Amino acid sequence: MIANIRKLFSYRELIVSLTKKELKVKYRGSVLGFLWSLLNPILTMLVYSFVFSIVLRAGIKEFAIFLICALLPFNFLSNSVNYGAGSIIANSNLVNKIYFPREIIPLSIVFANFFNFLFELVALFIVLTVLGYKFYLFLYVLPVAIFIQFFLVVGMTLLVSAINVYFRDLQHLITIIMMVWFFGTPIIYPLEMVPERFQFIIKINPMTIYTAYYRNIFYYVKYPEGAGFPGIPETLIALGITLLVFFVGYFVFKKLEPRFAEEI
Repeated sequence: MIANIRKLFSYRELIVSLTKKELKVKYRGSVLGFLWSLLNPILTMLVYSFVFSIVLRAGIKEFAIFLICALLPFNFLSNSVNYGAGSIIANSNLVNKIYFPREIIPLSIVFANFFNFLFELVALFIVLTVLGYKFYLFLYVLPVAIFIQFFLVVGMTLLVSAINVYFRDLQHLITIIMMVWFFGTPIIYPLEMVPERFQFIIKINPMTIYTAYYRNIFYYVKYPEGAGFPGIPETLIALGITLLVFFVGYFVFKKLEPRFAEEI
């Protein structure tokens, strides 16, 4: 793996080039361009806020902030996996004509969505500052949470992009899988609302732990009644699952990579 990482570093210019291409293609012909990275989660936030704050009356203070803190990191995962699933097939002309480490293609998808994620976080910082959230108190934890989640996103994206070359129906199943994953993560509801007998299932979801970190950094500094960073056991379980997903995704990708050109 170390040798492959060195090889990837030698192709860093290609990674940057493909990442820029993904960003340009995503917003090609769009008047607002990168502003859609901000508008999409905001519009989603407004819809959920209306439903859960006004219609269903979930009783969560400043539900919009409660939601967006967890929604942004999940969108980073979801968008990377959704777009990454078909990335090898979509770039069949490159795969068939030029030699380079094929994992660069799904990695460029991840980096493009990572850039959008950072852009959204900057917008969130501005909103939180205006609303009086002292999120800077725990901001030192943020790079750690992002760094660890990044490996989960890369592992999942590598895995689905490789399998989809051989099993094209996976790209359609991904939408369902990500929807189940979304509702299985405490994003639109606090973990405390889940019946205790089901909480174990929710807690073994690594995104549950990561969203808890984001929420404690951004939201619970103002409403500390629900605060509390995940404990060491929960964090270690999430980290273990993340590393497992990363290594399995990487292993499967490298195992299937030699026949990509034949299959597409």
